[in-house]
Amino acid sequence: MGLRTIVDHVMDIVQNSFKAGARNVHLKISQTRDTFCFTVEDDGVGMTREELERVFDPFYTTRDPKVRRIGLGLPFLKQATEATGGFVKLESEKGKGTTVTACFNTSHVDCQEVGDLVGCLVTLLTGTPEGVQLCVERCYEDACYEISTSRLIEIFSDLSSPVVIRSLYEVMDQMEKSLFEKEVS
Repeated sequence: MGLRTIVDHVMDIVQNSFKAGARNVHLKISQTRDTFCFTVEDDGVGMTREELERVFDPFYTTRDPKVRRIGLGLPFLKQATEATGGFVKLESEKGKGTTVTACFNTSHVDCQEVGDLVGCLVTLLTGTPEGVQLCVERCYEDACYEISTSRLIEIFSDLSSPVVIRSLYEVMDQMEKSLFEKEVS
């Protein structure tokens, strides 16, 4: 299948944070007419300097080799961003966490489609492991909104309910549309 859209990369990096034992994950998505940038910051296990130097090597992974011998998410992200004239930056410290920032030039002919951002965010928010706090900050130009798992649990209690998931999708779809209202006017 592969990482076909930008939101596939977002999903992959956030899920990496969950797998790294993060208790707090902050996803910031900033978009303009010509750029789509996201940053995932976590307090997971982090990486050593040696791991950091090899992180974009597709034949390197920190996972058990019996489970997976290669790690393609970050190399694919690097390739996809650089194909648009964008970039990916990774900072990490063992025991403190990791920050991944990626920027795409969306007006570039080689840029992947953004994809279903609302679906991605709803999946991440409702699929966040128990005990993990995911905070999403979303901006288009200077219009922004924020949403977090803790706030959603206060409101809905059970984030796995199909009715809640559907309602959340509809609300977030409206929030996304409201970001772009100034551009349409």
